[in-house]
Amino acid sequence: MLKYIKAFAIGCFIIPILTVTVSYLISIHLDLVPKCIPFFEGCTSISRTGRYEPVKYYFKFFMFIYVLFLFFYWNCLISYIQNENKILLYTLSFFSLIFLILYLTFLGEGKAYEFFRRIGIYIYILFIIFTQYFVSRRIIKNKDFLKDKFDFKFVKLKNLLSLFLVIFGFLLLPVLVIKIDEYPNIKNIISWNYFFLVQLYFLISYFSLKVR
Repeated sequence: MLKYIKAFAIGCFIIPILTVTVSYLISIHLDLVPKCIPFFEGCTSISRTGRYEPVKYYFKFFMFIYVLFLFFYWNCLISYIQNENKILLYTLSFFSLIFLILYLTFLGEGKAYEFFRRIGIYIYILFIIFTQYFVSRRIIKNKDFLKDKFDFKFVKLKNLLSLFLVIFGFLLLPVLVIKIDEYPNIKNIISWNYFFLVQLYFLISYFSLKVR
């Protein structure tokens, strides 16, 4: 079971990172988005990299594969760790997937669906960071049972990362909602870096598993 969880974990890191990166490079080549270092300059949003044809077909295809990897990762991991809050963890992970699917479904389908796209991505992020936090907390609480299966240096690291994402997610929410004319690209800069940190959790999860 652990080797499958480890495979799903690295997939949850690599697939979205590569998908967004390749989509951005293709969009630049097709003059669909401006060229910059988005983590520092924020010249475009992540959504814009996969919003326009023909890039959106590539973007959506691989991001739906990411949805599958997320589904199997959470379900395998939650079923493996012994805990009394499985219903809570399954519920959080389920809703993160549902709202990610909502976002992907309406991405690039016109302004009429912009509300559903925005609701989808924001609530997906909300649920996934809480899922990350509570799952890592549960692993730490079951350390005696799981110490031979997990490297707890990495488990504690991803728990701190998920706590950071939860706290700063709420602190930065007003910046994402309110328009700031003096810093027009600040939302994009935050979004790119936050996206990377959410995916970094899965890379740390990969190293936390003691599987040869």
